[in-house]
Amino acid sequence: MLDFRPPKESAFLINFIKLCAPLYKKYGMHDTQIKIREGALDRFSKLKGKRALICPNHSNRHDPQAMFFFGQAAKENFNYVAAREVFDWDRGFNGWWLQHIGAYSVVRGAPDRESFKMTKKILSEGKRKLVLFPEGEISRQNDTLLPLETGAAQLSFWALDELDKQGLSEHLFIVPIALKYTYAADIKSALIDTLAKLEAKLSVPRPSGSKLYPRLMAVAEKLISVLEAEYDQKPAKDATLNDRITTLRMAILSRMSNYLNIDLPKSDRTLDAVRMLRNKIDDFVYEAEDGLSEYEKERHGEKAAAIKGFYKDLDRVVNFVSIYDGYIKEHMTQERFADVLERIEHEVFGQISVKGPRCIVIDVGNPIDLRSYQNEYKTHKKVALQKITDELATQMVGMLETLEHERMKKFVE
Repeated sequence: MLDFRPPKESAFLINFIKLCAPLYKKYGMHDTQIKIREGALDRFSKLKGKRALICPNHSNRHDPQAMFFFGQAAKENFNYVAAREVFDWDRGFNGWWLQHIGAYSVVRGAPDRESFKMTKKILSEGKRKLVLFPEGEISRQNDTLLPLETGAAQLSFWALDELDKQGLSEHLFIVPIALKYTYAADIKSALIDTLAKLEAKLSVPRPSGSKLYPRLMAVAEKLISVLEAEYDQKPAKDATLNDRITTLRMAILSRMSNYLNIDLPKSDRTLDAVRMLRNKIDDFVYEAEDGLSEYEKERHGEKAAAIKGFYKDLDRVVNFVSIYDGYIKEHMTQERFADVLERIEHEVFGQISVKGPRCIVIDVGNPIDLRSYQNEYKTHKKVALQKITDELATQMVGMLETLEHERMKKFVE
């Protein structure tokens, strides 16, 4: 099990980041602006001094920074839950920053007792509100949500139980937040440049004409064909691109489960399988070597090195969880086009490029009071948890749709 990384808040560092916010947003976040929807701060301010779990959607790697700057606008400092592996990025320097702004780690999908204890402590004490991304993975899709787990609601109820044990009748709220990324200017030239790089890397002939959609589909088709060959998949003659993507995902997951000798969950939700497999890999790779001989340690290290390669496979599955042929065609904004293009870019180059100056629009939903579900939770726990999770997802999707409807859109030819 990966070691727990607790929060180590530094008032000096937090204030320094706030002071440098304009420079960081311009140079560290590629000239990004934060815009808070009218009325959102007023709704949030009503929770001043109250215990709350803040749940934003998670479509972009800059979401934590966006929430930090939202806290700055709301004149509050937050705690954050982050996946344990990100604390090791940049040789641990990323983790140092995270811990000192109030973040702590969780091993995704695992019974991480130390992390759960910290969550219960923060929510029950109520000194700071806590930010948790209930999707658990970066969706890389700006208009939709990955399926939410009931974990956010469960953790909140554990904290509410702690309040009751202390004889406190305080309320605890779950707050839906929507983060919407938009490009302020026309990014067609950046889309064309990225497409050209992908065509060159994948040796894809450029289709006749200047329209971008056929070029994107040609690149996607080539990428899927390459991956099918890698995973020994031969698509049926009448298989659509959607069928091929679905089959490919399952082939990757099945190969991993066979190697690790575990059964995939019966649920048809791909993310359930991803979380289970990631857990299994983490448990082996970071297993304590106390008591092992030198030879046993060497053998474990060799196998761990081989198994680490599966992390790439898991990222590949998540990268294609929500992609489907038609996502762009049904609503061909430049942001949707960039969503799909960036998934391919991430697969081929291992990173994505920001296509131009962005604006992150933030909205706040109606707080969900756990006290109103407490009696049902005591008698029908799973039903109550699912109701809260469904309400959270409904509000988040509704806000994203409203933000999309309200904005001035630029469409790709």
